[in-house]
Amino acid sequence: MQFTRSLLWLVPSSMSLASCAGPGSPTTDICSATAYTPNYVSDVNLKRWESVPIRVFFQTNTTVSGVNIENEARQGFDEWESELGQNLWTEVTSAGSANLVVKVQSSAPQSTLAETTIYFFQGQNIITRAEMTIYTWPSLSLAGYAGTSSHELGHALGINGHSSSNADIMYFSGNSTDLLTLRDLNTLRTAYCGFGVLAKSAAPFAGTPLVSERITCPAN
Repeated sequence: MQFTRSLLWLVPSSMSLASCAGPGSPTTDICSATAYTPNYVSDVNLKRWESVPIRVFFQTNTTVSGVNIENEARQGFDEWESELGQNLWTEVTSAGSANLVVKVQSSAPQSTLAETTIYFFQGQNIITRAEMTIYTWPSLSLAGYAGTSSHELGHALGINGHSSSNADIMYFSGNSTDLLTLRDLNTLRTAYCGFGVLAKSAAPFAGTPLVSERITCPAN
């Protein structure tokens, strides 16, 4: 299954862009590919939020065989926080106040395990909002939903694509351990310049359209 992109042209709105400093003093809001190694920056198109933590709303409350899938998703999200030592997300109680809306559905299109859509201004790296859908599959172990959610949060945080190595959780179908690797962590560190410097705001180009890209991950 290939990484799938869809481009949607929407009405522009105002936003602020970010720039940051980090190892190698990058001149854009994404750090140098050599700042944090090993990584798979060459495999993906990195983007980022202007700041973290992002606000997450769980739109659904789904139980499969007595296990709450949204709670499994929360555990997968927390894996990034635990490994990076960084507060990346916080839960909110309404979609209107959220940056990322997450839902679980039972009917999956074309053998899709999950998909994440990110919205950003064309030609810019800053994500403005995101949507995530996780599909339930009888063949997926209940514990596998945490790994799936960890993979999808990687996309929602800005890893726009997949690692070419099946050892990484951001491989197109995840990895066998459902655990993040150093390459996963360093790739996200590259997007956020190590999380060490607060973003500085700048005005977007006038008339820049808002577009979206959808990253689709297959069910094995």
